Amino acid sequence: MKTYIKDHYRYYLVYLVIILLFDLILLLCDISISLLYYPTCLCFFLVIVYFSYDYYKYNNKIKALKYALHLDHIYLENIPTPENALEDSYYALVDKIIQANIVLNNQKDTSYHELSDYMTLWVHQIKTPIAGLRLLIQSGELSPHLLSMQILRIEQYVDMMMYYVKMGYMNQDLKIGHYKIGDIVNGVVKKQSLFFIHKKISLNLEELDEEIVTDEKWTSFIIEQILSNALKYTKEGSIRIYMKGYTLYIEDTGIGIKKEDLPRVFEKGFTGTNGRIDKKASGLGLYLVKNICDTLGYPIHIESEVNKGTTVSICFEKKPLIVE
Repeated sequence: MKTYIKDHYRYYLVYLVIILLFDLILLLCDISISLLYYPTCLCFFLVIVYFSYDYYKYNNKIKALKYALHLDHIYLENIPTPENALEDSYYALVDKIIQANIVLNNQKDTSYHELSDYMTLWVHQIKTPIAGLRLLIQSGELSPHLLSMQILRIEQYVDMMMYYVKMGYMNQDLKIGHYKIGDIVNGVVKKQSLFFIHKKISLNLEELDEEIVTDEKWTSFIIEQILSNALKYTKEGSIRIYMKGYTLYIEDTGIGIKKEDLPRVFEKGFTGTNGRIDKKASGLGLYLVKNICDTLGYPIHIESEVNKGTTVSICFEKKPLIVE
């Protein structure tokens, strides 16, 4: 009752002023006070009837809204039907908020399932170098070279998880600047040098003097993933890294990719024929590379022929939209 009076007292004050003004006008017209008694009482009676009816509706709406507030999920069916233009606008606004909340929850569910799927694949991947370390310890072959290789593999998988998580807010993590592509590539090659030595793969690294505008950290991750794949699927031969204009090429003499698998190599979790050969493959590396390239605006293309090798090309833009 207190809430209702607080919300509507102005209207009833207006009603009271109108009745009193009506009586005053009649008195000024020399109407007898006794004659004013009945119409005044009738007006007050109608106000009381309206008050009772309006309070009943108001109280029911308050109860319905309080009930809706205690529900875990709110639907329009739980909200009282609007009776005027103002309530109709609020009703439409609530409907819009509910629909936006549904979309947000669906996105959260999708993100959760994607992260859960990724975690499953990631755990499957990281078990391999951990098992390799355990085997080295058990066999007593704790050479610094082999230990470093296994630790580097673990670091790569940890980095992959970190970049996957950061990819959701990648734009906030970017630090765009001017960098020599050669410096970035040299840093990645140095990190992968142990695998070149272990697999006896030769490297043909041409002069890379071009300066590009990019994010050094994310670009390093892209190149590292591509180079890691090249090393993984090249049993013998060489890897060549060169540039034409502002396009970087990483070319290997590995086992190649089947023609029917090429259109799907960037799909999440797709490993194709090579994945069935290499049981450790998860199909996550190129998926991340493609998403990062799309965000940075770098077209990426893969050409491959079975038993002849694979060439990955990335075109770096000269002038990105945002330069810090």
